[in-house]
Amino acid sequence: MSTENNKQKIEAIKKLIENFCDANLNKIYKAYIMNLCDAASRNKSLNISRGKNEIWAASLIHAIARLNFLYDDNSSDGHHMTFDALCDFFQMNKTTIRNRAKQITKACDIRIGQPEYSKSDIMDVTTFFEKQDRLKINKSTSRESLDKKIVFEIASEEESAEIERFMAEQKRLEEEKLQQKKARRLEINRMIAEKKKAKKEKGTHKQLKLFGKIGSDQDRILK
Repeated sequence: MSTENNKQKIEAIKKLIENFCDANLNKIYKAYIMNLCDAASRNKSLNISRGKNEIWAASLIHAIARLNFLYDDNSSDGHHMTFDALCDFFQMNKTTIRNRAKQITKACDIRIGQPEYSKSDIMDVTTFFEKQDRLKINKSTSRESLDKKIVFEIASEEESAEIERFMAEQKRLEEEKLQQKKARRLEINRMIAEKKKAKKEKGTHKQLKLFGKIGSDQDRILK
């Protein structure tokens, strides 16, 4: 493909990304995706000139969505999307998008916490300070004073995977607590309903006894 045709293809992919972002994401995430699109277009091993524009656009968005935990409905900035919605928007297969996104991530050597692709709170979670005792503390929990010698580094692929597992576990625990609260609330409501029912039945029983007594008295009078 000629340079001009390649440029036109990249612009077409960016237009698809823009359409999706305008409908679903803000300008910050759009900028991250465009940054990744530029990086991918420069990477010869990816050969962005081949393949459907929709596949490239959806895969670039998916890669950024994963880096910024946009599939998590508890996202800190309120932005949330689903993988189903992304694939439906472009009418593309999930497996195809996943595989292409992995290819992009590997070829461009992308890691969670890179400033050109990740929002600041993600960077805080994945940026580590290494103290003199070799203990690594992430930036979001290291506001207190540290030893004078500090080493700044971005989380490695293995550390990033561990962070994802940690955040997934935190989400699971939060959901578990929420379910427990709901269960307790339901149990309390059930107990209240049972007490009200018992009280109502007791009142009805008293009324029946009263009516029965009145009836008996009337019978005696008539006799």
